[in-house]
Amino acid sequence: MLYNAPQAVCYVYVILCNDDSYYTGLTDDLMRRFEEHVKGQYEACYTFKKRPLILKYYETIPFLKDAVERERQIKGWSKAKKKALIEGNFHMLQLLSQCNNLSHHKYKDLEKGHDYARPTIRPSTTLRIGILGGGQLGRMLLQAAANYPVETYVMENDENCPSAHLCHHFTKGDISNFDDVYNFGKGLDALTIEIEAVNEDALQKLETEGVRIYPKPAALKTIKNKILQKQFYKDNEIPTSEFIITQNKTDLNHHTGFLPAAHKLAMGGYDGRGVELLRTKDDLVKGFDAPAVLEKLVTIKKEIAVIIAVADNNENALYPSVDMVFDNRLNLLDYQISPADIPEKVLWKVEAVALKVVKDLKSPGIFAVELFVDIDDNVFVNETAPRVHNSGHHTIEANFSSQFDMLWRVMLGYPLGSTEHILPAAIVNLLGAEGHSGEAVYEGLHEILQIENVFVHIYGKKQTKPGRKMGHITILSKEKQELIHQANRIKQTVKVVARS
Repeated sequence: MLYNAPQAVCYVYVILCNDDSYYTGLTDDLMRRFEEHVKGQYEACYTFKKRPLILKYYETIPFLKDAVERERQIKGWSKAKKKALIEGNFHMLQLLSQCNNLSHHKYKDLEKGHDYARPTIRPSTTLRIGILGGGQLGRMLLQAAANYPVETYVMENDENCPSAHLCHHFTKGDISNFDDVYNFGKGLDALTIEIEAVNEDALQKLETEGVRIYPKPAALKTIKNKILQKQFYKDNEIPTSEFIITQNKTDLNHHTGFLPAAHKLAMGGYDGRGVELLRTKDDLVKGFDAPAVLEKLVTIKKEIAVIIAVADNNENALYPSVDMVFDNRLNLLDYQISPADIPEKVLWKVEAVALKVVKDLKSPGIFAVELFVDIDDNVFVNETAPRVHNSGHHTIEANFSSQFDMLWRVMLGYPLGSTEHILPAAIVNLLGAEGHSGEAVYEGLHEILQIENVFVHIYGKKQTKPGRKMGHITILSKEKQELIHQANRIKQTVKVVARS
């Protein structure tokens, strides 16, 4: 067996014995190994007083080297840490890990293996989880939260934001401000984000104090800065388009030989903003006079997105890939179809690259990896979002467990749901019409709601303006051509205009 070669799967497992101790092991056939344990065929250490009883925990790891290291790590843990792992109490696991470095700590007795309870003492088992940002992503996340025992908190500057009336507790505050974020999160069990533009320093401090953060602040810091993100791909040998880092316009003007290229602001770009296409020397005036990434343009055949859920124990689940069609004028998603129509060999590349991105980020949560497929079927990562994402909105109706449901499962420590699709899906974004600003009115809804398997999602934004995301419509059908036909019909029928 090659030490560095991927196996079909390696299992690191924990068994509860009848003397209340734990046994940790490694195998490539979990059920056979457990039967050997029970029959006394595997370990000679068993006696009448110590026999294996129950397989309590296991995790799958693709590389033997990593599995051996993980087995060694868990074997070295105290009984209390193993118990926390088995129960999925990762907050306590973090506290116990901190105890290893402290001689006097209020939780030090827990390291000795005594029973414990969660340090946050409340009469209810309902967890308190906060969302930074109150837009449509937070709104859909809160709609999914209604199915779970969770108390929801939202912080956003606008008290009329789409999420405000759906959460249990709303706080008006600046998600980019250290004090606002820290004070909002310090009494919560966990925090997540619906936009990257949050104060990661406050999240880092909260994490050290025991608040679980999804995604981890280190991963967020890497992703929210496009320079760091591209460097991350390069350092981890993840295929991405060629790039040059520019600090200002003067710097940019020295790289005319690199054109055609896309110029992307390092910080602050969102929904098509902060990106300029520079095809010729004359386009350089459109470039940014601030730190940015100059990316060599790829001859794109397909733009694909993959949503991946990652649990605290590193278990992951991939959703079927999504074929994204963009509005080049607005640089916004026009419509999307899932599953993507790509050859199996290309799909393998797409999924392998997306999985490597998520594995190397080393964070639980929901991730959307956007990729390019070029004319030679090479696959390049475009960018990654460490949160629920518009390329996964169809999963609400099209998949057994939506991306929003899945994030709650991750944060609450529940098993990951099924990502299998029920029916192929297409999505049309509802954008504010050109020339219309003011109170939003939705034209054409009555007509398209007569179509079978059409689902409307209005985001609750009271004011429309040109290009603003106001909602989306999902279509389900067994036939791809039907999906495309209905998507185009909806685009022609539904308009978001201002009340006259």
